[in-house]
Amino acid sequence: MKYLKRFIILFVLLDNLLTNLPGRYMFKSHWRIEGRCKQCGICCQEIYLKITPAQMKGRLFRRIAVAWICWLFDFIYLRTDYSFNCIVFTCRHRLSDGRCGNYFWRPSVCRNYPLTDYFTEPKLLPNCGFRAVPND
Repeated sequence: MKYLKRFIILFVLLDNLLTNLPGRYMFKSHWRIEGRCKQCGICCQEIYLKITPAQMKGRLFRRIAVAWICWLFDFIYLRTDYSFNCIVFTCRHRLSDGRCGNYFWRPSVCRNYPLTDYFTEPKLLPNCGFRAVPND
């Protein structure tokens, strides 16, 4: 089962690379990220995965999505945040010192943190080692 998960994750990571690579060169964000991860694990305590309002209304969809994400990434479901259209998880691979115990196989949501949106300033957690700087 472990190898099946890793096989699927390889395809997810390849999809992530092919999806994001052209956009990084064609559509420059108004923001750039500087700094580096402090490996404190704060971002792993509550992982907010955004879904559309239509997906939020679909109870069956949410149940399937939660089950899939929990199985594939070893996340633990915490709650559904209806005010932000997010499903909230925590990660079971977070070690007691905050580092990731599954770093090589970490999912795209972890690899891409912090996200840079084209229009809005990136939202960073307090005391994060990263910072958003406006592009010139």
